[in-house]
Amino acid sequence: MTKPSIAKLKAIIGADQDIGDIPCIVSLEKINSDEPYWNVTIRGSNVTMRITDPRDIVEYRRFVPQCFKQLNIVFPAVKQAIWLNTLRDAMPRMTVKQADEDTTREGQFKELLETFLTNRTRGKMREDLLRGLPWEDEASRRRYFTMAALAKLLDREGLRNVNRRDIAAWIRALGGEQQGLTIKNYRKRFWWVPSDAVEEAPELDVPTMPEPAI
Repeated sequence: MTKPSIAKLKAIIGADQDIGDIPCIVSLEKINSDEPYWNVTIRGSNVTMRITDPRDIVEYRRFVPQCFKQLNIVFPAVKQAIWLNTLRDAMPRMTVKQADEDTTREGQFKELLETFLTNRTRGKMREDLLRGLPWEDEASRRRYFTMAALAKLLDREGLRNVNRRDIAAWIRALGGEQQGLTIKNYRKRFWWVPSDAVEEAPELDVPTMPEPAI
């Protein structure tokens, strides 16, 4: 990666500021996820900092403590305007990547939804929906379930603080939707996803137990 020239650095920070007084960003990477984060490498260190709050990059008074915390490097005070000019010079070199799906909240949701819809305790008949169990309508190739039961599972499995609007959006992204069904003269709203939106877990062979010694 091309480094700024000494003349360019002096033009950025001003003649009254020593070049060594300001962090020089040599690598800047943004990872797009539910909450984006940034990997930052500065000159003088081969360790990459992970920054989760954009203010810890944009605000110099917050960036310096990150350097101390993650790199054991300290820098003197620099005017905020000078730091913003330095960032502006580094921005064209920033790379942007997408986070691996299974590390995002949506990716975790898909994994848990698949478990929820295909585990051994799923419903065998339509009426089981009233007990909170998911049920597959093989005729329509749809898997039905209640939002309450799914939200409870997500919370129990550690995917907490997910609001139902997000869950609904993720369901629709899989091709699903909500639908009212009448079961035993009881009208209730359920959600469904196409059967092929999830994969059945493979059947595992029961391990052979050794014969007890006589």
